[in-house]
Amino acid sequence: MFRSPLRTLTLTVSAAATLLCVAPAFAQESPPPGTNVPPPMQAMTAPKGSEDMTGSLGFGLGVTAGAQTLITPTTSIALKYWLNDTLVVVPGLNFNVTKPAPAGSTTLWTFNPEAVVLFVPFRSTSTRLEAGGGFGFSLGKLMAGANTDVHIYVPIQAGVEHFFTRWFSLGIAARANLIDYHKDVAFSSSITTTSNTGVVNASAVGQLFFYTD
Repeated sequence: MFRSPLRTLTLTVSAAATLLCVAPAFAQESPPPGTNVPPPMQAMTAPKGSEDMTGSLGFGLGVTAGAQTLITPTTSIALKYWLNDTLVVVPGLNFNVTKPAPAGSTTLWTFNPEAVVLFVPFRSTSTRLEAGGGFGFSLGKLMAGANTDVHIYVPIQAGVEHFFTRWFSLGIAARANLIDYHKDVAFSSSITTTSNTGVVNASAVGQLFFYTD
């Protein structure tokens, strides 16, 4: 007579124990709706400093020392691109085509690309020492009746650049060709000095640059 209620009580206790064991696992596998899981932590990039030139592009003009004058203005625009705060690339391209007036005259032309990479070994708050080298070549018809001129050279350059603001600078540098080869004309593999003055045969270059952010 008491066997049936006891059996029912036993089944009830077993079912309750089963629910208590399953409920925590279900709660772990299925979080309740409405809870936002925080995203994983990500490293923050350090902000760019006010004096950091990384990514800046400069447009400038310059003057060089002339053969019979103190300075000779150049008519080309120079470019400077800062790969990082201590490495800058100075590309160059000179392309010129001249057609003389008389019909049938020889067309004179020049194609001269080059690139110089400068490293900043030392800098102060507003002045940077820049030194480096590059490579360039030139092809062209320089004179009527002459063969096509082939010129291969390895320029080296060193100078200082002073920044008045982040977007404006003035500089001066000395430049020479470590290797200078002219087809059928001459070849030089070192920086030579003049015979009477003993000064290194290098050109002085003055620069004025405006930079973008």
